[in-house]
Amino acid sequence: MAHNRFMSNPFVLDLRALALMRIGVGLLLLADIAIRAPDVVIWLTDSGVLSRERSIGYSSEWRFSLYWLNGGVFWASLLMAVAAGFAALLTLGVRTRLASIVSFVLLVSLHNRNPMLLQGGDNLLLLMVFWGCFLPWGERASFDSAMVKNPQESNRYFSASSIGLVLQVLSVYFFSALLKTGDEWVENGTAIYYALHNDQFAFGLARYWREWHDFTWGLTHYVWWLELLAPILALVPLWFVRLRTLAVMAFIALEIGFIFNLRIGLFPYISIVSLFAILPIPVMDRLWSAPKSTGPALKMYFDKDCSFCEKTCYLLRAILGLARAEISAAQDHKTIGAVLERENSWVVINEQGLQYLRWDALSYVVQCSPRFGGASRLLQGFGRFGDRIYNWIGEHRYGFGRATAFLLPWRNEHPRIGTLGSISAGVITVLLIWQNISSIKQWNPIHGFDTGILEGSSVPAPDFFKPWYRGLRLDQRWAMFAPWPQKNDGWFITPGLLSDGRLVAADAENLRPPLAERPNRFAGQFKNYRWRKYLGRLWLKRYSKYRTDYGAWVCRDWNNRHYGADQLQALDFYFIRSKTQPPGQQTINKPYRLMRYHCFEKALLETEPVRLALKRSGDKKLIQTLGIE
Repeated sequence: MAHNRFMSNPFVLDLRALALMRIGVGLLLLADIAIRAPDVVIWLTDSGVLSRERSIGYSSEWRFSLYWLNGGVFWASLLMAVAAGFAALLTLGVRTRLASIVSFVLLVSLHNRNPMLLQGGDNLLLLMVFWGCFLPWGERASFDSAMVKNPQESNRYFSASSIGLVLQVLSVYFFSALLKTGDEWVENGTAIYYALHNDQFAFGLARYWREWHDFTWGLTHYVWWLELLAPILALVPLWFVRLRTLAVMAFIALEIGFIFNLRIGLFPYISIVSLFAILPIPVMDRLWSAPKSTGPALKMYFDKDCSFCEKTCYLLRAILGLARAEISAAQDHKTIGAVLERENSWVVINEQGLQYLRWDALSYVVQCSPRFGGASRLLQGFGRFGDRIYNWIGEHRYGFGRATAFLLPWRNEHPRIGTLGSISAGVITVLLIWQNISSIKQWNPIHGFDTGILEGSSVPAPDFFKPWYRGLRLDQRWAMFAPWPQKNDGWFITPGLLSDGRLVAADAENLRPPLAERPNRFAGQFKNYRWRKYLGRLWLKRYSKYRTDYGAWVCRDWNNRHYGADQLQALDFYFIRSKTQPPGQQTINKPYRLMRYHCFEKALLETEPVRLALKRSGDKKLIQTLGIE
């Protein structure tokens, strides 16, 4: 179905939109690694909170992880560094297909190593990388594209993988709506109220308007209907451009609202990047027009015997947007060839015939760029040092040539998946939609409306597909704030007993007593949202068997940093549940002791050393908060 003003194929994607998604995904992979890196020992090694043995036991059948091959910090750090390198290649569009596949394998391995840290955004990021392995998302705004002699002129792309990506992006919202079955979403409209009153999530603007009950009521119903109807409108071929753009913009506005009101990590950014990919072609024509043949014309001459030199010229033309630049081998021009031999330099000539050599040539080329012209002043400031850099690169150009022969090979056209890849993408699309449908257990009523479907009806999951979607972590259940928002807010207190009988906050980095009050700031309790997710899971009963792993790590970490009388002997681990009540009712706090742990002798726990020390401390407020009698 060709595009026209009123009717379009909703599964046709724009190559420029795919490039935006690729760049965004690459940057998000790097951001995710940066967030995890300071805690690599804690999350990804045997000396952390989850050993490989426990990690393998946690994971279901068919999972795999390269992190299971070794439990040391060097191996984990090496894999993280390799992942960062390939994420950078993906961002720049260097060997994009290979970078996509390797990034996917490393991300699956990372997720399987410590699943207790994961949230829905991690799953969506992984799925974006997965679909990128099938998509031509390196055909625009990439180093790869500069190496193609016969690039695709059209920005239109339609295939089984484009169908899969569109349905994947929209499924996140559509099935999330169907899973929101609680009264908070359906009847009393308090879902947004509860979400904004959970201080483990809420921040920023939330505290300024979360008591506007009429507004949060209306917004609750708006969000539910938006998630249900906007994906359907985005697939309607009639008035496609307007409806798809409206749906995408509405979802992006929703995600921006999350960014300013809820602390949910990278999830909203991942969602926005995924939405970029399905922007209609006319919208991309306005956002990303073809380079105009304006600006100064120039000619770049390279050494014919230097493949790296030739590729550099083509990369500069592509990156800098030099539409009027001509590129030729210097040896094909008698006069220019003589200059190259005499000066041992590439040659750049402007419209007036002035010649530029070495670093000055690079500065002038950048100056001509409609995109980065301002950077030329910075380059000019290098002066003679710039020529030294140029000469060093020139001396090693053949080594760079061997590297770029692999990283940036010349191609006649962009490689795309073949018939087998298309069939695989189509089959996976059907199975993933099937799996999403099977996650819905209530088809009647839906948001209070009688659908006529028999009560208890559900679609069985495609279990025969389980080895694949479990192995590749393609399993999906988009239960964000579903069936209702979490109401169990609260904070953790970890009183610890030192060798000399002092009480300390065992989860703190410095020597300070445990405090009864809830930390005023998120950072006062959690380093980042990964820590919030991990500790939040330890509070849940189904994760109780992993609490002792946390206790053992706290002891090791503390005693590796403190000596003598400051050594930690034992600790108790409490969660003070602060359950959010309906509007107008006061919050109720209730303490739960999740764990007792002794760093050296388990049998000594029978004497309740931490609890006795708390009683002797005379800190009445702390004793009352922890429910100690």
